[in-house]
Amino acid sequence: MSTLKNLGKQLLRILIYFLIYSLVLTIFYHFNIIDQKITSYLRFIGFIIILFFNSNNLSRKINKNDVLNGLILGGSIILIFIILTLILGYKINIKSLIYYLLILGVSILGSSRKKKKKNLKY
Repeated sequence: MSTLKNLGKQLLRILIYFLIYSLVLTIFYHFNIIDQKITSYLRFIGFIIILFFNSNNLSRKINKNDVLNGLILGGSIILIFIILTLILGYKINIKSLIYYLLILGVSILGSSRKKKKKNLKY
């Protein structure tokens, strides 16, 4: 049960970070500081970075099955995106499938990148 609780907290944290990041980028675009193309690329890159660090944080909190936790986190985000895509009436194309695979890969990579403690024995 604690794994699902930690997963829910991480999903909420990812959502909050992404909303704040998107708000800042929108303000920059509104005041003509950043161009629209650059804003869309930064939004994409920012989400990937936020996902990487949050999946890394999740693997530090849960000690076992690091890759599986990243797979569950990435899979749940992809499931949310697919549901939103179907509700809003968009079509799933090759570009979105590549994006979903990238999300899954980054979450698995971030969760498997855990700092190992060195056991020094003299």
